[in-house]
Order: sequence, then structure tokens, then C-alpha cells
Amino acid sequence: MIEFPGTEKEVRQLERFLTATEKAPASDELEQLRERALAHAERLSNAVAIGFAGEFGAGKSSLANMLAGADILPTGPHHLKLPLVIVAYAEAPETTVGWWDREPKTYSGIALDKAAADEPDFISVGVNTPALQEISLYDLPGSGALDETYKPTLDLLDYVDCAIWCTNGTTAWRETERHLWTQAPQKLRDNSLLAVTHADLLTTGDALERVVKRLDKEKGDLFQAVVPIGTPDAVKAMAQEPEPDFDLWTSCGGQNLAEQVLDIASRHRQQDLDAARKDLADHFLPYLNTLDGDAEVPVSDTQTQSVQSSLTAALPPLDNPILEDWLAAIASIYDDLRESTDMEPAAFLQSCQEIVEDFAERLESGSEIDPEADWIPAEFEKATDLLLLLQFESGDAPLRDAINILAQLSDNLAWAGSTVASAAPRTGT
Repeated sequence: MIEFPGTEKEVRQLERFLTATEKAPASDELEQLRERALAHAERLSNAVAIGFAGEFGAGKSSLANMLAGADILPTGPHHLKLPLVIVAYAEAPETTVGWWDREPKTYSGIALDKAAADEPDFISVGVNTPALQEISLYDLPGSGALDETYKPTLDLLDYVDCAIWCTNGTTAWRETERHLWTQAPQKLRDNSLLAVTHADLLTTGDALERVVKRLDKEKGDLFQAVVPIGTPDAVKAMAQEPEPDFDLWTSCGGQNLAEQVLDIASRHRQQDLDAARKDLADHFLPYLNTLDGDAEVPVSDTQTQSVQSSLTAALPPLDNPILEDWLAAIASIYDDLRESTDMEPAAFLQSCQEIVEDFAERLESGSEIDPEADWIPAEFEKATDLLLLLQFESGDAPLRDAINILAQLSDNLAWAGSTVASAAPRTGT
């Protein structure tokens, strides 16, 4: 069974970099690093996009329906009326109508006819199919002969990570198909399959074997593999009750195609993961170290004194009750740290997270901070989530990050807390 590589740890590290550098001094270098980190995080968080392309009548939509495990996309000439259709995971069925230049709108359930009437640039259909948590299916408009119809397909290939070019087995791999596909970037061709559809019609002698043998010779570097598939038989196999007809599923090519699709998607995910890890090791984490300052050392009295000095320096010469309470709460953590020489890092991080969470709830009322500082509660909410994530990491870096977070929140409260003029009188008079 093909398993996708996990990306949770790397996504957390990328988000930590983005959060830690959000208010760092602006520079061209930092802007470029943040753009790259954001791109990595988005790629690793989203499903791998599998594009289905081919000429009219090649069976793209039928094949996408088969892999989605649901009869979603219309097949035959009706499909000519649809733009790009994306089939993705959703808890409940829904249809989103999208345009490149304006806000989308969503219908409950699968409503392709209603969506098409809106004349959108693309349509997204959400269905509760577990496999779609890892991959999403992009059913591209069909292309025709060497006319203008192939250009939209070529443009939309920029939006997919991997591709399946569907060629009708009865007239397999015509020159018009080759002409279009050779214009796709090599990076995409390295993550693509040539699906020989309508294989169930090639029943005379060794017709299918001869077609596949010819295509294996001709594919060169255009595709990773040639995969024949009898889609109607595959659908029939999966629809059998009380359980699928696995013999038919295997003999018609359904099993092989599903494994090949998951394989190229998994390999693409691994490539993205390797690229993110390299940037984390070579650029993002070293940059965070420059923000942190000194070399890594365990939480100690030296760090405690350094942080307390930073917190003390943040105190303004104003009456700021919420800041005073905040500093008292932080001081209690460091008192515990001094008294417990064997305090585990995870316990320290959990204490920090609990205190930040308490103050986040307190700040929701907004009555203790300057009205112009309405962004401060959101900073505490983000810090709560980040401190929770840091508890799943090891080493000294999460401890330094936690200390920096506390100091930054102190600076925020020092600026945004109540002043002498606005603070409520403590005597109540």
C-alpha cells in the first residue's frame, strides 16, 4: 500500500518561521524568505493536484469519476459545456462556482448544472471521499485538433502537480495529442501517466498488448508509464455488492491505474517535502537563529535574567494594570523554574501556553487596552496556538522561541495597556 509522507512537522516549522518574522525589520531578503516559506506551507498543506487532460471523447471525466468513487462529472458531449472542474475533499457535498476576478459562491450538494449556468471560470465539487484528502482531481476541458481549443488546456496545466493524459485506445496517441503534450513543461511530464482508455474495446486478439507495446516505445520522457484501463469494467467492479469484484478490478487495469496515480502523487509530495526541508535547514531556521541572538543554551538562570530584563525594560512610566498582572504571571513561571531544577521543557512550554491562553480570554472584553490596539487579542490567540505547537518539538529552539514570544507579548501590552488617564481608579472612587 502506498503511503503519503507526513508533512505536519515541517508545516509547523514553516508557520513558526512566518510568525516569528512577521514583525521583524523589513528587508528584501526577509521578504523573499517569507514568500518561499509561505509557498512551501501552502503546497504541503494542500492535496496534490492531479490533472486529467486529453482530446474530446478520450474518457477523462469517466476516469476521474472512477477514481473519485462517485458519479460526479458528466460524460460525453455534455462535458463540452463545462470549464475546469475540480473534485476535492469536503465533509459534506458542496459545489463552488469560481471566477478569476471576483469572489466565488457555493451551493450545497452537487449542483453542476446550476453552477454551469453561472458561466464560471472553474467549478469545484467537494465530496466526502477519504482518498481526496491526499489528492484532488482536475478535469480539464477537452482539446481538439490543432486549433484554438488546445490552448486553454495548456494554460490550465500550470495549476496541476501531476497529470494523466487520456488517449483513446482505439486511435491511441495521435500526432495532435503529441503536439500539445510536448508543450507541457518537463517537470510536469516527469510526474505524468499516459492512460490508454477504452481498453475494454480492444478485445480482438492481442490488440491491447500491441497498442501498449507501441506506446511504451514512443513515450520517451513524455510520461513515466503507460497504463491501460477499461473504465466501465472498473466502475462495475467497484459497484459489486456486498464487496467489490477484485478480480475484475485487477484484470481491467483499475488496480494498476490507482496504484500508479497514488505513486506519482506520493513522489511529488516527497519532492515538495524535500525542498521545504532543505530551505528550512539552509535558510529559515538559520535566519531565526539570527533573530534569537546567542547560541543555543538550555533554559537557565542566565536566560531567566535576560528575559526578565527585557520584560522590565518594556515597562512604561504609566499605570498599566493588565501589564502588571501579566508580568506577575510570567514571574511565577520563572520562580517555578528556579525551584525545580529538573523541570521538563514540555512542562515549561505548557505553563507558558496556559498563561497566554488565560490572558487571551481576558483581553476579549477589550476594556483594558487602548481602543487603537484592537489587534492585540489576536496576537495572544496566535501565540496560544504557537506555544501549543512548540510542545511537539524537541531541542532548545522551542524554549528560546517561547521566551521570545513572551517578551513580544509584553512589549505589546506595554504599548497597548491602559494609561493613567484611561485606567479605572483602583479605589473605586
